[in-house]
Amino acid sequence: MRSTTRRKREGVRFAALLFTFVAQFGVVGLQLGAAQSASAKNSGSQNISEIQHVIFFVKENRSFDSMFGRFPGANGATQGTISSGVVIPLKRESDALQVDLGHDWTSILTAMDNGKMDRFDLLMDGNVNGQFGSYVQFYQTDIPNYWSYAESFALADDMFSSIHADSFPNHLYTIAAQSGGVLSAPSGTNTSYSWGCDSPASATSRQMDDLGDIFAIFPCFDFPTMADSMDNAGISWRYYAPSEGEQGYQFSAYDAINHIRNGPDWIQDVVPTAQFITDAQNGNLPSVSWVILGHELNDHPPESICQGENETVLYMNALMQSPEWNSSAVFLTWDDDGGFYDHVAPPNVDRFGFGPRVPLIIISPYAMPGYISHTQYEFSSVLKFIEELFGLPSLTSRDGDANDTTDSFDFNQTPLSPLVLTQRTCPIVSTTGGITFGGQAVHTQSPAFTVTLTNVRTTSIRVSSISITGDFTETNNCTTLEPSQACRINVYFRPRQTGALSGALTVVDNDVTSPQVISLRGTGGNVTLDPYLYPGLNFETVHLGTTSNAQAITLINTGTSALSLADVATVGEFSETNTCGSSLSAGGQCTIEVSAAPTTSGVLYGNLVVTDSDPTSQQMVRLQATGTAVVLNRSSLNFGDVAVNTTSRPQTINMQNTGATTLNIALIQSSTYYSEKNTCGNSLAPGANCNISITFTPTQMGTLTGALTITDSDGTSPQTVRLTGTGTE
Repeated sequence: MRSTTRRKREGVRFAALLFTFVAQFGVVGLQLGAAQSASAKNSGSQNISEIQHVIFFVKENRSFDSMFGRFPGANGATQGTISSGVVIPLKRESDALQVDLGHDWTSILTAMDNGKMDRFDLLMDGNVNGQFGSYVQFYQTDIPNYWSYAESFALADDMFSSIHADSFPNHLYTIAAQSGGVLSAPSGTNTSYSWGCDSPASATSRQMDDLGDIFAIFPCFDFPTMADSMDNAGISWRYYAPSEGEQGYQFSAYDAINHIRNGPDWIQDVVPTAQFITDAQNGNLPSVSWVILGHELNDHPPESICQGENETVLYMNALMQSPEWNSSAVFLTWDDDGGFYDHVAPPNVDRFGFGPRVPLIIISPYAMPGYISHTQYEFSSVLKFIEELFGLPSLTSRDGDANDTTDSFDFNQTPLSPLVLTQRTCPIVSTTGGITFGGQAVHTQSPAFTVTLTNVRTTSIRVSSISITGDFTETNNCTTLEPSQACRINVYFRPRQTGALSGALTVVDNDVTSPQVISLRGTGGNVTLDPYLYPGLNFETVHLGTTSNAQAITLINTGTSALSLADVATVGEFSETNTCGSSLSAGGQCTIEVSAAPTTSGVLYGNLVVTDSDPTSQQMVRLQATGTAVVLNRSSLNFGDVAVNTTSRPQTINMQNTGATTLNIALIQSSTYYSEKNTCGNSLAPGANCNISITFTPTQMGTLTGALTITDSDGTSPQTVRLTGTGTE
């Protein structure tokens, strides 16, 4: 009932399908790209064996600049370039955010912009109505304990996420120095919190092979991991992570390794996170540990950074007060940038990485105190350290080529004393960094910005009053909050004059942190773009080499004097025409027509940018489209009634490549009850087309649905055509 293109795919489906389970793994030998710089100092004559316990502590979704951009001596930034070319300051980051910023494969590539690092504002929620949520960073007082670890031990400012993608593939790199070609977290998991072999049957991840073809595959793999290397060498290990059904279980990377998830290691060595504290206190830590915290405590936005930091302190205190401290090395890092700005362009070592920088703090009695490493690291560097410590082979060329982090150690120094820290009293308001509304036309009201007030204490919190100043208003449902309860304060900006405006929201209650004061900022102006509200304009799917239908935006001057217009432009694969000229009279309006004109396949992000004499300049409208080189003349086929055990007449789908480059075709496959034949071969030249002939052979009565799936090198791969037929007597 299924057929494929003529090309053999054995050996092509990347390292995930190369695994052969033999007595000894050896080196897989993936050739992932040019070797990294070998500038790191290796262990040399130093006695690296002083370390007997390696702890790989992996947290979530923070870039280096968002955490340590203000750290003295580090390569940090306090301002960043946005997509229009303007440089803006990085605002103070709040304890908890409203959103989880876009940070998938496409988003991160967009933000990186071929090394320019200037399009983080185009990401999902990266700039909601002028708030620029991607351009934020913590101050020392916001993360005092993380800061203390960085000051007292070693901080790495050239540590990169291994792949420019989200959490799932990066976590795979922390255990295997590869992701098996996986580009994305699984879709179709709903609320199961399972990103692996026990995901729902409908779950798929996007996987790129060595030819650039993109598959949708079930997220369960069999490639060698560090656990396998240690098992073969008789070295102890444990993976401390949330259990199945708990939030945060999705970050348990060994769940995605079939021979671990469905083998004895899963019972013996993958254990609940809290067991780390018990094992440390009892002097029972294995040689290598991974520590993964629960979702609400792992720093993953929109969760509280304070609560996540407190949980980290709990675990570090347990280690430092244990008999294991004197022989331990902790690598505390964050798994990806989370969509937050970072100014350093990642090296391009292969088709997968690197991704933007993430923080790495090396905590050990032998870490050089106050040292800032400028040596290039990635997650495979930690695996390299483990391999050198225990005499293990490399898993891939990534860990084989990685710098080993030993430049951050002095194994001959007097061992550092434990740094036992005190957990903080966390704020009860989410928006500790203040609220910025961006530009708003005078006498109009902005959308609401929601501040959440959460009772994280053990006793009731009674809200006495909520007041607001300036050109801002609020509504709320806050009275008395029992432990774990929350209320919402909706804040609005309604400017009465032009220019920069400020105010404050003040909450008075019986909490120890009362009063909670949140600064408010916005800019009043006389320009309105209609529509302008986030998420802006979406052009959906547009074929490469063509231009979409235009969508209109009206620019209105609501002021009493003429508006000077310096520029109307688009960012990204979009174009515009306008009737605005160089000025707009008082009360006047003009039309800007925007179209998508993609030259790249996949999801595309852009901006319309208007530069003028108004105080709110630049005004922006976010743009989104999907480009594809694949044109299918049908999106669905209905075969009608067909007698059981007979075959229908064929129906044909025409496939065309509208792109400027050759389209690789990896697989054309039909589901049960349907068969296909095609003239497409292994590739389709620019402008070429081919035919796919499909028949329906029901083996039972009733309506039978299926799909034709085409897997290729287009950014929208795989493409599907819905198939329907009815089996009759």
